[in-house]
Amino acid sequence: MLKMVAFDFDGTLAPTISMVIKAFRSSVTPYVEHELTTQAIVHTFGLNEIGMVKSVAGPRWREALAAFYEAYTQAHREVTVPYPGMVELLTRLREQGIVLALVTGKAAKSCQISLAMTVLTAFFPIKLYGSEFEPNKAANLRQLLSSQDLSPAAVCYVGDTRSDFEAAAQAGIQCLTAAWDPDQQTDAKADQLVFRSVDQLAAYLQVRIAR
Repeated sequence: MLKMVAFDFDGTLAPTISMVIKAFRSSVTPYVEHELTTQAIVHTFGLNEIGMVKSVAGPRWREALAAFYEAYTQAHREVTVPYPGMVELLTRLREQGIVLALVTGKAAKSCQISLAMTVLTAFFPIKLYGSEFEPNKAANLRQLLSSQDLSPAAVCYVGDTRSDFEAAAQAGIQCLTAAWDPDQQTDAKADQLVFRSVDQLAAYLQVRIAR
């Protein structure tokens, strides 16, 4: 029986990936000796923003990180609405007694900014954040199972990248792939459950809950 649904944030709850890249490039480039390409920025994904900045800014990372948070907050004013249907889905799951969790690669500060800007904070009583040292979603998903005393079959994870799928697989949890952002390419494997809209995901979850 499904008891918990955990969500990634960027590219899953709200269309923030392009915004993250834009804010990172504009704020961190002055602290490095070369222009940061989109590929170079995406290569740092998996670490939280502290690790991302440290990986490119070297000894000036603290200054660069402060500049990033300022740029991130400013850029987020243009992204204040979750994907269509997301608030309705979260509201219904909560009303049905499904526990909602956030398992994100973000550090606490950027996550709190994003949740506040999109007015989603109240939906997620449980939040697990990214690490500056290494990708840690698999470890966080395992921690989620342990701390909530749940079996893997009682939880599913909604994420938008192959790394989300792989992290969930390592924890023994089913991953539901969010592919509803038209501006993002989904590199899903053939054995992944892929959803092209939030409404498709909502219908699938209702079937899972009814079992």
